[in-house]
This record gives sequence, C-alpha cells and structure tokens, in this order.
Amino acid sequence: MLMNIVFSSDKKEYNTIKKGTEILLAENDGFNQNIELFVKFQDRPEILINKRENQIRIICREISHYYRALNYAIHHMKEDEFQYQEHVCFERNGLMLDCSRNAVFTVEKVKFLIKTLAKLGMNVLMLYTEDTYEVEGQPYFGAYRGKYTKDEIKELDAYASMFGVELVPCIQTLAHLHNALKWPGMDKIRDSADILQPEKEETYQFIEKLLSSVKENFSTNRVHLGMDEAVMLGLGNYLKENGYKKGSLIIREHCNRVVDICRKLELKPMIWSDMYITANSTGGYYDLPENTDCSKWEKPKKDLGLVYWDYYHSDTRTYEKMLDIHAQLSDNVIFAGGSWIWNGISPNYSKTYACTKAALSTCKKYNIKEVLCTAWMDNGAETPVDALLPGLVLFAHLDFHRDYDETILKQEFRDCTGGEFDDFMALDNFDSLFLNTKENKEAQNPSKYLLYQDPMLGIFDYHVKESGVNTKSYYQNIQKCMKECAKKTGKYQLLFSFYEKLAAVLADKADLGMCIKSAYDRSDRAALKNISQNVIPGIICNLTEMKSSREKIWMNDAKPFGYEILDIKIGGVITRLKSTGYRIDNYLNGNVLRLEELEEERLPYFTKGMDKRENLWNRIISGCDLNDTI
Repeated sequence: MLMNIVFSSDKKEYNTIKKGTEILLAENDGFNQNIELFVKFQDRPEILINKRENQIRIICREISHYYRALNYAIHHMKEDEFQYQEHVCFERNGLMLDCSRNAVFTVEKVKFLIKTLAKLGMNVLMLYTEDTYEVEGQPYFGAYRGKYTKDEIKELDAYASMFGVELVPCIQTLAHLHNALKWPGMDKIRDSADILQPEKEETYQFIEKLLSSVKENFSTNRVHLGMDEAVMLGLGNYLKENGYKKGSLIIREHCNRVVDICRKLELKPMIWSDMYITANSTGGYYDLPENTDCSKWEKPKKDLGLVYWDYYHSDTRTYEKMLDIHAQLSDNVIFAGGSWIWNGISPNYSKTYACTKAALSTCKKYNIKEVLCTAWMDNGAETPVDALLPGLVLFAHLDFHRDYDETILKQEFRDCTGGEFDDFMALDNFDSLFLNTKENKEAQNPSKYLLYQDPMLGIFDYHVKESGVNTKSYYQNIQKCMKECAKKTGKYQLLFSFYEKLAAVLADKADLGMCIKSAYDRSDRAALKNISQNVIPGIICNLTEMKSSREKIWMNDAKPFGYEILDIKIGGVITRLKSTGYRIDNYLNGNVLRLEELEEERLPYFTKGMDKRENLWNRIISGCDLNDTI
C-alpha cells in the first residue's frame, strides 16, 4: 500500500508516526492504492475518520488514537467512502504485563503487544517487574531469572513511544520481593521472607537504587511502586527490633519515605491501594460496608496515585462502594481489572467479561481517568500470554464505545489481533467441566488440577465422580474444536495446537484415577491391564506432544529462564504416569500384594460452598509437602 501522509502538525510528531505507520502498513500488503492521508491532532474526546476516493482524513487527540484510526482505515480500504466516529471515555487505558512469575517476555513479544495496543488505541504498557530488571551494583537482583537489561528496556521504551504508548515501570518497594530477598546479603533489609523491613536506612538506600534504575531507563516520570499484599508487615524482624506498631502507621510512614525518594528523582508515584484499606480497617480489602467513613484513617498524600484492583466482582455496587472509599483517600484514583490468564492452564473469559463490563461501566460513571487490564501469570505462567487478547480487546472496546456490542468487538478483535474472537472464546470451555454449560464465574479450573493430579492418589477424583460428567466425551469435543481452530489461523496455529493436545490428554487423564480405583476395587485385572498397557502409554504420547508445543510457545514468547519449572511440572506428570504403570504391572504380576494408594478413601477436596478452584501446583500433586517446613 502506498500512502502520502499530509500532516498538519509539527515535524517531530510527523517523524514519530511516519515510522510506525510504515510498520503497520508493512503488515497489511493487500492493497496497492496511492492514498493521501491527512492527520490532525486536536484536544477533543473523539476520533474521526473519513474516506472519500483516495483520501483519508483522521482527527484525534493523540498518537495511539491515530494508530487505532489508521488500523480501522486499513481494514476498510475496499470501501469507496466511509465516515466513522468514536468517543474516548478514558484518558489512559492500558495493559499491565506480569514479567515476574517466571516468564520474562522477549523484546520482540513485548513489541508485538505494543503494536497491538496501538491498533486498539491504548496508550499505556506497564511492565510488572519485581526483580526482573537490571539494577547497578545488585548482581543477585533477578539472578537466573532472565531480567531485562538496561538496553532492552530503553529499546522497548523507544518503540513504545513511537506508537504513542507510555512504557511505565511497575515494581515493588515493600512486599512480593521473595525472589530478591532470598539471596546472600539481603538479611539486613528483610522483615519476613517476602517483605522489606521498613524504617531502616539500608532499606531506603536499596529502594533508591531501584528507583534510580527506573529513572535512568524509562522516559516516563510515572512509576508504580507496588506495596500490595504485605500481610505480615511489621511482624517479622521489624517486630523483634522495634516492638509492635499498627500496620496503618507503618504503611503510611514507609510510603512517605519512598514518595520522598521519588520526588528527589522527579518521579510521580502510584501504589496498589489494598494495604491502606486493610491496615486501616483490619478487615478484607472488599469487606468494608457501604458509606464507609475514612476521615479518621491514616492516609497517603493526596497526590499519590492509588490503584484500586478488582478482578472478582460482576455487580456494579461493589465497584461503586470501593470507588467511593478511594475518593476519600486520593485525588488520583486508577482502576485495574484483568484478563483472567492466571487461573491455571487455560484462560477464563466468563469471569473476565462479567467483571470488566461491570467495572468499566462504573468507572465511566465515576469519571475515572485511567484504567488498566492486568495480565498476571500466577503460579508459573502456565497459560500462554496470547490468551490475554480477548480481555485486552474488551478494555479497548469499552473505552471507545459507551456500550458493549459483540458484533463490533468481534471485528475489532480480528482487525487488531489477526485472530478470530470465537476461536479464543472456545478456550473458556476447558474449565467449565462441572458447570453444565453455565458461565464459569466461579473461576473453576479443573483443567489444571486434573492434568497435574497424581492418578494413584486421586485427590480430586471425588468431584469427578460426584459430577457424573463424561470427561472423555467432554474433552474429546474440545479437542475437535481446537483442531478446527488450529486449521483456520496461521498466526495462532501453535497456540491452538497446544490446546488440542491438552484436550487430548484430559480426555483420557481426567478420570484416570477414578477408573484405576474402580477397577482395583472390583478386582478387574483385565481393566487394570488395559489401563497399564494402552491407556497410560496413550496419555504419555499426547502429553509429550503437548509438552513440546508448550516449550515452543514459551521459547517464542519469553526468555528461556523459568521454563525449567514448567518443564518439571509437565515432566513430573509423565514420570508419575510411568510409575503408575509400573505399580499396576507389579500388582498384576504378583510382585505387590496390594496397592495401598488405591485403598485410601477419596475425600472431597472442595467442601460445600467452596469454588472448585485450586491454582497451587504443590497442593495439587500430593498430600505431602513439596518443601520441608523449616
């Protein structure tokens, strides 16, 4: 496609969008028209796009909005004429990408996400890095974890800037630092395993080093300081050295010290808000009554950004209550929802869509200026990162449209990601096993615990049996669906091939433990022999192929560091399947008189009223401890 850009603004902005425009056009070479593109930036909350003959005119407020408009124009170029307008609801709308749960995404993968954000018109990318960034004089910080070098961050920052995306550091300056604090020499600033010791000069010297690195490598002056979920704050070494002090006082004083460092470095900070709320209320983050009066609370400085995170509620009243509370604490409230890719092996879009619709409609009502779609990677980044896309596109869709329109969203998804919305949404079925076609708003995740659970122990077999679901048929249907999805798309073929193999594994493994125990209980030696000689080898074959696909995806998307954990997890399933076959054979051959594991009563893992969700691998694989208690 040939384009002559006529740009009614200064030369600097022209040079910025020219290169990005060429990159996007190079991805869409289906047209060879000579198009004149007129671009004008105005401070207005609309995006206007007009095409007549060979001229396209775009009026918008900022560079990221320009790329959204350009992407729209590219995908409607066959039309002789069109006029399109969108309203911008949020000043900032972006993605927070977790690069701390073992997967540190490659520079190229982050660039792909930056381009996707630009096509969607989103203008913020936060890199969540607990210890996965280079800090001068701290060789153990991020050691063996694939941390970003200073040059890599600078390269990403420049690339993001070209697309009108603000690259924002999202770090930790209080808790979630167990990977940093486990190394030699860190005992001086460690309160407990996960938390820095507040009110210690060495702690603030360390934090200043972190913030100096941020200052050096990111062009933005904004920084997210973290400070969330410090549940044991002041109850470790701090308590031994200083005695007890109210958590609300500690968090306020620590926060003020860190904010002072930010001011010294000319940085504008924000923090997650939960510690201010839980430390003051001594209850849960969301457990406060409506119309809570915060006038007597210990509060942060009013200009400190408070990020209200909530991935769980589908009712607008909870968001209204929480935003009312936040308004009493800060003049700068930011909302963070999420795309549920942290729930195990497969994504949960039912939860994502129900919560995001309620959250962002409330944020519009409260005139919140900035919203973020978080993509956490809890428990080892097991779900491929591309699975975040439906949630990300929803955040953009609800920014530029007052109401949700699935027909428009599907087109936006196709135009901005190159994938099919319905194909991705089919991934939601993996964890709907026990729900009888209902949406998975409980965030159940059987695809994870039925993959990892030991077939001789059957810790989750009670629920498989209780459900009465034909797991083989259920996952075979998903396998067929994934196979069709893999055929339809080149760009995400490997993703759907991985999920095809996962479905094939689960079709035979989901009820394997139940089948083994049932055959053993009724002394059906023929059934046990078939399981040992046919079923288990078939699962191992599919699992080996699944493991190979997942490794390819990881190495395409992320640095190799951290894959060893996923390798061990999946490899452990293969090993235990082989051991299960040996145990059964030894029993059938008379070398073992009884299989004690199969004589253990299968108890409910989830008691009445609990969601059928377990995301911690170490709890899934055994009733014994993975780690020693000391």
